[in-house]
Amino acid sequence: MAAETPEAVDCAWSAAIAAAILRRGALLHTASLVLTVATVIAGVATRPGSSWVVVIAVVAALGIVEFWLAARVALDAELFDVLAARPSDLAGFDRAMQSLGLMPPAKANRPVADRIRGAFRLLKLQALTLGLQGAVLVIGCLRA
Repeated sequence: MAAETPEAVDCAWSAAIAAAILRRGALLHTASLVLTVATVIAGVATRPGSSWVVVIAVVAALGIVEFWLAARVALDAELFDVLAARPSDLAGFDRAMQSLGLMPPAKANRPVADRIRGAFRLLKLQALTLGLQGAVLVIGCLRA
């Protein structure tokens, strides 16, 4: 078996580091889940007024969005782990993703750096969603 090219080694390291960073999304997800469940339980237990119902609904809706983002981020982390193990087979990865309907043809053949930027964008959106949940809850508490 021939030695990996320097580009493939760099790709493997980049993918491994990206996967490690993306796995931090699980911490965001746990925080969002706790915030969402606590808000809904507190709302049900206290029989809130109409303004609190809106706060609870918004926090819950943002929790659902965060859940979807967390699932995407976790999937990307797993895929980058696989890519780190097989950096020379990016074309095979693209073919498999397309055959499963998970990647449009226009996104194939992108550099790994672009793929990592896209995955990090999802992680940032996940963090932003958690931040919005917290902000809505704090504003709701201040207006109560």
